[in-house]
Amino acid sequence: MVAKQPPTAPSAAAEEINSLAIVPSTDQEALPPPADTPAAVTVGRTRREEVETKIAAWEGEELARIGSRFRRQKAIIDGWEGEQVEKANAWLKKVERKLEEKRARAAEKMRNEVAAARRSAAERRAEAGGRREEKVGRVMELARVMKLFGRDPSKRSFFKSI
Repeated sequence: MVAKQPPTAPSAAAEEINSLAIVPSTDQEALPPPADTPAAVTVGRTRREEVETKIAAWEGEELARIGSRFRRQKAIIDGWEGEQVEKANAWLKKVERKLEEKRARAAEKMRNEVAAARRSAAERRAEAGGRREEKVGRVMELARVMKLFGRDPSKRSFFKSI
């Protein structure tokens, strides 16, 4: 194996040729301060504040996004609920209308039955009145005949119809 020799310090001419070469900075300000200095504490605190600010911003964005999604879903659900309620109300009105029509038909039928019953009762009363008048007429005729001939009503048969 061949041992590599460390590179020699570049000359000024070499630096001009390779302008993109990464050269470590020798500035003291660019170096991070030691951890125990007040500047390090301030940098750490500043970094923590930046992170907390970013976290708070992210949290706010997420909560806003979740809230927005919830409002959209709520609007969709509310719309669906409204449609279902409207549909149920329409069905209820239709059923109520049909029931009202059925009730009206039943009421009309009952009125017709009552009228028929009253007509039938009137006819029966008239027939009964006619039979009564006929029987009264027969009794009056028999009484006249009995008076004419002087017969006793007790001689009439119990079983003979009047």
